[in-house]
Amino acid sequence: MKKIITNGRIILKEQLLDGCDIILEDGLISGIQRAGSMDMTGDISVYDAKGGYIMPGIIDIHSDMIEAYIQPRSTAVMDFEMGLGEAERVLAVCGITTMFHSISMFRDGSWDVKEIRKAPQVKRLAELISGYRHKKRLIRHRYHLRYEIDNLDCYEDVKKMLEDGFVDLLSFMDHSPGQGQYKNLDVYRKHQPGEGKKISDEDFEKLVEREKNKNTVTLDELKVLAETAGKRGISIASHDDDTIEKLELNKELGIKISEFPITLEVAKAASKEGFMTVLGAPNILLGGSHSGNLSAMDAIRENAAGILVSDYYPQALLQSVFYLYQEQGIPLWEAVRYVTINPAKAVGLDRMLGSVETGKKADLLVVDASGKRPVPEFVFVNGECVAECHYRAAD
Repeated sequence: MKKIITNGRIILKEQLLDGCDIILEDGLISGIQRAGSMDMTGDISVYDAKGGYIMPGIIDIHSDMIEAYIQPRSTAVMDFEMGLGEAERVLAVCGITTMFHSISMFRDGSWDVKEIRKAPQVKRLAELISGYRHKKRLIRHRYHLRYEIDNLDCYEDVKKMLEDGFVDLLSFMDHSPGQGQYKNLDVYRKHQPGEGKKISDEDFEKLVEREKNKNTVTLDELKVLAETAGKRGISIASHDDDTIEKLELNKELGIKISEFPITLEVAKAASKEGFMTVLGAPNILLGGSHSGNLSAMDAIRENAAGILVSDYYPQALLQSVFYLYQEQGIPLWEAVRYVTINPAKAVGLDRMLGSVETGKKADLLVVDASGKRPVPEFVFVNGECVAECHYRAAD
């Protein structure tokens, strides 16, 4: 059955297009035609955008929101498939049509480890998500494996997961104190679990010293993982880059994505060197980093940001796009690129996803932006309307 989305303002990569209809057929955008020019005979469904915006579906390449749906309490691990099913309903109405679930693989004994971040559960979730490509789902699910480089015991597990095709994006993580996200030790202390916050200054100093001096995988071992990923077309990201020297090391490893650079200087250098720089959409809505690091808005103003991700709050992505447009004066098509074609390019999906073009997958949103906050009224994935949201009149 053909579908037509009419009466909308189409957000293309470089402009807004008015007065045109989008035709969906066999899961693809089969045409963009002048409104009223299509033969309407036959079996056709019409979706009225009512003057709203038509944009590509959002592609989120870094979010750990699934953790809360699978392990909502420290002692409660829910059914994985139920958690994914509940999560994707939320993601769909947030306008996210492709989600890279991003789970860290921590070593046993790490202060930030919880059940969902242990190797057996990480592998279980990755295998489940991989199988979803062949099942009926609301959105597209992908897996972003965040490998903590001090997790020596799981090195071979990571390599095997790459070889077996369970990983769609790989990032190398180092959450040691005194560098990266935790360059400021006060932030490191605040992020400790409840009991960790109560330790004495002397014990905290011992913890910091122990974590700083822990063993990590070698550069040669990271190169093996990078080469394994590269052979399979899997993009690689760094995380919390805080020095220019780290960017040089990233280039040596074939890394193309710099996630959450710590300072504006590093973000600008990363962009200049051709990295796709990733920043959090919540950072924009909060007015800065929750860890006291780089402001995403500052990076955008300096052309040092390429991609926005939800990080931990999927609702922030669409909201941040329209905030950039309505409050910061950034052209709408430019703001949209941060969550669509740019992430698609970073992970090698831009041939079929990320923009409104004939022949691409029909992953589309119809957004009502007439109120205080944008609302996705229709969400299409592969040409199927998977979510619809229309606010009722007030009582």
